[in-house]
Amino acid sequence: RDDEPAFLLRNDNNEVIGAASIMLHSEYVEAGKARFRIFHCIDKLTENYELLLKEIESRSKKVEFIYCYITEGKTETRDIWEQLGFGIWRYSWALTRNTIGFTHSAFPEEFEIRTLRDRIDEAAYCDIINEAFQNMLGHTHLRPEKIDQWRKDKSYISGGMKLLWDNSNNKPVGTITMIKETEDGEEVVFIEGIALLNSYRGRGLGKNLLRYGLEFAQTYRVKKAMLSVNAENSNAADLYIKEGFKKAEIYICY
Repeated sequence: RDDEPAFLLRNDNNEVIGAASIMLHSEYVEAGKARFRIFHCIDKLTENYELLLKEIESRSKKVEFIYCYITEGKTETRDIWEQLGFGIWRYSWALTRNTIGFTHSAFPEEFEIRTLRDRIDEAAYCDIINEAFQNMLGHTHLRPEKIDQWRKDKSYISGGMKLLWDNSNNKPVGTITMIKETEDGEEVVFIEGIALLNSYRGRGLGKNLLRYGLEFAQTYRVKKAMLSVNAENSNAADLYIKEGFKKAEIYICY
């Protein structure tokens, strides 16, 4: 695919010893960046990473920079990346908790959770996400066609994309999405896209959206829920931890 160029590195025995691929989707290119899908070599040799990087750079002329995530503990690989000129841009946390013992959601009576309607609600979902996260590092402008792609992904859960409606004003004001992931061989529900229009913050709605996500995960009959949060988004991180989530992993964006 032109928007996801991929390369394999082989040794003299024709064995695959490395791989690299970047996402050059329109939302990334418009923001002047590309994101690695994979950047890995089996044997941790700087020259092998450098060979892959040169091929990636040859396909990245349309963007100003490329970035990749790695867990904090991968110090050997991180050292190699830094030798190649990568620098730390930001941090994010993966948080987890079990799906029992949580407080259930209790929205004010004028608010209602509704499932995203196909070909009707996509623009409203995108508008809320874009307003809520426009100043967050790493945010790329979300468009309705991206939601179409998400629906085709194996992680998609039918009915897992929700809007919070203010019935008193007959408009959607918040979002939440639940998808399925596999963590250490165990299926988990990943909660993402918790967002509110700026004018609706400070009312406890975000907390109740999170609790609704846990209710959904419990109904889906998994034992664990996960989410991620940018380290600079301290208000959201504090909320998640107060609601029983714990840090499972620190991811560094280079």
